[in-house]
Amino acid sequence: MILENSHLHRTLVDQGSSADILFKPASDKLGLDEKELKAYSDTLYGLGETPIKPLRFIPLHTTFEKGAKSKTLSIDFIDVDVGSAYNTLIGRTTQNWLGAVVSTPHLCMKFSTPEGIATIRGDQKLARKYYNESMNQRGKRKEVHTIELGGVRAKEELRPQPGEKTEEVQVGEEEGKNTKVGANLKEDLKKKLIKLVQENSDLFAWKASDIPGIDPELMSHKLSVYPGSRPVHQRRRKLGLERAQVVEEQVQPS
Repeated sequence: MILENSHLHRTLVDQGSSADILFKPASDKLGLDEKELKAYSDTLYGLGETPIKPLRFIPLHTTFEKGAKSKTLSIDFIDVDVGSAYNTLIGRTTQNWLGAVVSTPHLCMKFSTPEGIATIRGDQKLARKYYNESMNQRGKRKEVHTIELGGVRAKEELRPQPGEKTEEVQVGEEEGKNTKVGANLKEDLKKKLIKLVQENSDLFAWKASDIPGIDPELMSHKLSVYPGSRPVHQRRRKLGLERAQVVEEQVQPS
């Protein structure tokens, strides 16, 4: 979603991005003090065919407003020397801090302020114009990339992997409850390890009901809703006979 009438001229509100980006042509126009710019050692994925090494980043106090309703946040903008139809990009982390609700079909963003709910609307014609410009700069490719920081990508791609071949070992009495141990371990060590795993089979969880009573201080889920919000009753969604039978089987306690 593009916001043209905000203080951040030509701003792309991107719910698929984990980063806030200030493109270099825009940062040059701002005349930022070099002393305020900080080195940035991570990598960005999704702005092109290859990973991009950002130049630097700078924390900027950024005001989102509509009339008398405003909210100011300190945003760490990553300065990137890449051609773009936009000047800035606001990612999902900042949108969450802002408490923004974004509707892409309506080109509209709402967020709460001390003076009430502010509504910022984009322009359909300008949105299409800048979208086409961005597609042309990408070689007329129509796919939209998710922009992620290297740290996020690393967690997905660089998960620890076994350094050697493994073999499956049955943990419990039931078939299918298996784990893996190194296939090249010395035989006596392997036997001790397998015995240890099987003696402590109760520590393995195969489904959610195997781990009741987790302390909420360790992990919990939370719905971020405004106080006083009323629940909305949605209409019942009917399933076909086959799907209904599958759902019924899955929700039955084992």
